[in-house]
Amino acid sequence: MSLQNAHLQPRISKKAPFSVEVPGVEAKPGETVPRRLPAAKDGLILKPVEDVATTYDVFRRSARVFGNAKAVASRRLIKTHEENKKVKKVIDGVEKEVDKKWTYFEMSGYSYKSFVEYEQMALQLGAGLKKLGLETGDKIHLYGATR
Repeated sequence: MSLQNAHLQPRISKKAPFSVEVPGVEAKPGETVPRRLPAAKDGLILKPVEDVATTYDVFRRSARVFGNAKAVASRRLIKTHEENKKVKKVIDGVEKEVDKKWTYFEMSGYSYKSFVEYEQMALQLGAGLKKLGLETGDKIHLYGATR
């Protein structure tokens, strides 16, 4: 079996303690002293690593560190299937059978992008936003409908 197709089992990679009491905080009645990750016992971690401060930095670092490893995946819609079924429903205290339309989606297999490809997509998106006139400090709203 190749390493690419290997199924990895979860395992503990760190050693205890997994959390420590926050120093200088007293327990309140009915509560325990707050706990944090040992690396954050003296204050919250504000950056994942020193050279990451922005989303742009995340893309650049991820491409540099993880390279051609799989980063994101997508699937295409092949076909939408619709079926009408009879379901029991209580209407005005009386159980009746009514028609209900069910929709099923047939999807393709996953298509992956590497961290390097994902970085390139992000850089192209940024270049496009800049060409539209956005500047540092401007804000955009992204909306993704889910169902």
